[in-house]
Amino acid sequence: MQILKKLTGFCLSFLVIYICLYVGRYIASLLPFIFPGSIIGLLLLFLLLEFKIMRLEWIMPAGNLLMKHMAFLFIPSAVGMVAFLNEVYNSALIIIVNVLAGIVFIILVVGRLFQHYTETPSERAHRKEMYHRAKKFHKIKKVNKIKKRRKLTKE
Repeated sequence: MQILKKLTGFCLSFLVIYICLYVGRYIASLLPFIFPGSIIGLLLLFLLLEFKIMRLEWIMPAGNLLMKHMAFLFIPSAVGMVAFLNEVYNSALIIIVNVLAGIVFIILVVGRLFQHYTETPSERAHRKEMYHRAKKFHKIKKVNKIKKRRKLTKE
């Protein structure tokens, strides 16, 4: 009886995950652009858990099994990538530049968001004042350069 109860819970948890996956694929097929349905399914599952529509205990049996064997599940995609190894080598520079640019972009965005959410209103006002002063300074500098050019051309 205990085994039957565990098996039922396991099957139901897999069913919930698969329902989210197939709903995500269906939503992806309706979109006017290409987007992975599995990602939409994961977002859907996350939202269901976050808004407490679904309880974590409902997907724990299947989730634990999938997490335990995650490395094994990546083997087919790694083997499939071997077939395109020449294309990966030919595009290695582009891939590296994109990865580095993505990292820099993420660091800048996260740093700016952190700065925005942790500063007090007085600090925010001070920062805006400093930006305003810097903008005025650059305008004055630009005007001075133009005046120097005009002066040199007149001579």
